[in-house]
Amino acid sequence: MKIGIVGRPQVGKTTVFNTLAQSNAEIGGYTSRGQINLSTANIPDERLEQLAETFESPKMTPATIDYVDVAGVTKSDVEQGELDAGMLAELRTVDALAHVVRLFENEAVPHVDGTLDAERDIESIALEFALADLQIVEGRLTRLRKQYQNQKLPEQQSEIRLLETCQQTLEKSEPLRALALSTNEEKLIRGYGFLTQKPLLLVCNIGETQLDAADEIFKRFIKYKAEPQTAVIVLAAQLEMELSQLDETDTEIFMEEMGLHESALERFIQASYQLLGLLTFFTTGPVETRAWTLPEGQTAVDAAGRVHTDFEKGFIRSETINWADLVACGSYPQARSKGLLRAEGKTYQVQEGDVLLILANPTN
Repeated sequence: MKIGIVGRPQVGKTTVFNTLAQSNAEIGGYTSRGQINLSTANIPDERLEQLAETFESPKMTPATIDYVDVAGVTKSDVEQGELDAGMLAELRTVDALAHVVRLFENEAVPHVDGTLDAERDIESIALEFALADLQIVEGRLTRLRKQYQNQKLPEQQSEIRLLETCQQTLEKSEPLRALALSTNEEKLIRGYGFLTQKPLLLVCNIGETQLDAADEIFKRFIKYKAEPQTAVIVLAAQLEMELSQLDETDTEIFMEEMGLHESALERFIQASYQLLGLLTFFTTGPVETRAWTLPEGQTAVDAAGRVHTDFEKGFIRSETINWADLVACGSYPQARSKGLLRAEGKTYQVQEGDVLLILANPTN
């Protein structure tokens, strides 16, 4: 999973990045135009630790998230349509966008537009990304119409009609994620990496003094959750970044004092998984215990392919059990003797927390 962190300048994007990635990228002032921060963060999961302890696995491999933090989008970028090409190219490769919206007050760090207006900032970024997508759509349409003006090849005509629909949607200032596309239509435009088609997580960045009002702030922005593939979370990025730099004991003490029940990382991951429709399954044994990410609705064969392409090609079946049941049994033989280890075929849809023991024929 790869998530791009975007927003206006001086809204706390890099602070959010440092919190999530436990990084120390430079913050303060304007991020240099074209500067991109990249980091891979492990996803904490107590289930993984319990499975590794049960099987005494010498190697434990968590699932990961790649974070991409790009320079803030300024008012002149919006007015002139001059987003950095390298930034756009990087963002087109991500699975989702996290738009950091500033709600905290700080006289030492004035907003670039002089006043705080979260709704204005949300619309500003949405407009800029729509213009960037529209430029791609119009360019591709021009080339296709010129190339196939005297031909009526079904595939090209389908792409032209779909891009015309995209063009009309963007010209109405609507994101492409609002379109209900078929599987074939998704495939036709997948390679473009349209920014407004990507799932969107609005990150409301508040100050420490606003923690008591976090629920009210969430209610203020919950209207955006009604939009397709859009989610909202509220966090105090500066406070969370400082907490992430403490040791575990001190972090727990300060979180309790602040009334925080989960870390920003935990809430961000939960929201991201829900937004993208992802789940976690596990493989475990005496060599390695590992967490894997899989889209909801995919099958045991798809999961086998995540582990190794040869397993997908030679798939016979998977022996499947919920992670908690396996930990309670203590071993595969015990789980099998109790009838908890189920044999599942190719069409089985993997569930959250499944442990899979994959059986496959050699493909050589």
